[in-house]
Amino acid sequence: MPDWFFTSDLHGVHDLYDQALALAAEHRPRALIVGGDLGPHGTGQAGVAYQRLFLEGFLVEFARRLRESSPHTRLMLLMGNDDWRTNHDALLARDGDLWDVLHERVVDFDGVRVAGLSWVPITPFGIKDWECWEDGEDESPARLAGVRSEGGALHDFAFDPARRSPTIAGALAALAAAAPPAECVYVLHSPPRDTACDMTRSGHHVGSRAIRAFIEQHQPRLVLSGHIHESPAVSKAWRDTIGATVCVNPGQFASPRLSGVWFDPARPAQTLRHTWR
Repeated sequence: MPDWFFTSDLHGVHDLYDQALALAAEHRPRALIVGGDLGPHGTGQAGVAYQRLFLEGFLVEFARRLRESSPHTRLMLLMGNDDWRTNHDALLARDGDLWDVLHERVVDFDGVRVAGLSWVPITPFGIKDWECWEDGEDESPARLAGVRSEGGALHDFAFDPARRSPTIAGALAALAAAAPPAECVYVLHSPPRDTACDMTRSGHHVGSRAIRAFIEQHQPRLVLSGHIHESPAVSKAWRDTIGATVCVNPGQFASPRLSGVWFDPARPAQTLRHTWR
């Protein structure tokens, strides 16, 4: 089976997208997966509009150029916690045409099942669109209040500790009901907790405990994540294992060079290789 390529956290940086396009044109992967934080960072209503312009303009052109340069490559993607959720319809408008949207879905491609989830644990950041309680149990996030963008208008939002739902665990359970996890490649914007893939500059592990518990129980084929850009630089590793499951965070922004991984989805543990190696 031809290789697939995964990257994440491009944050609207045109040069990183251009590097991904060049790699695809040269190596012709069967799939190119972008695991969240697609658009440029932007705050306020102007930031929402700026991201929509990117998604409806640059990203569409990127997908078209990918199709021209590597016609058999399938583009799969999802939003991350820095992408305004009100713009999700811009992705859905091209779903099944220029790309496949993975969030809360299982996509079948070349006999491989790919399951996706944008949700991350509650962060210290202000955009709360893609943040979620972990599992209904006690947790003490650094920042409960921020802004959400449902309906196109920004509004103040605060998580209520007395009402810990919906949860990442619940969303993962729904994916598991849609397809046996052991048969799936999972694209999860958040990495699992307490791995080489979720370390901040301060050395703290900030990945999802719900994702880790899910992996421990179900042992999916492969878990691809991002979110914590600096983790590989801090932990000195871009991959880890939980039981038999290989977990990957290629990192991003440690240099101007694109970070990503190549792999054969039929044999991920044996074939994973990083763009920096």
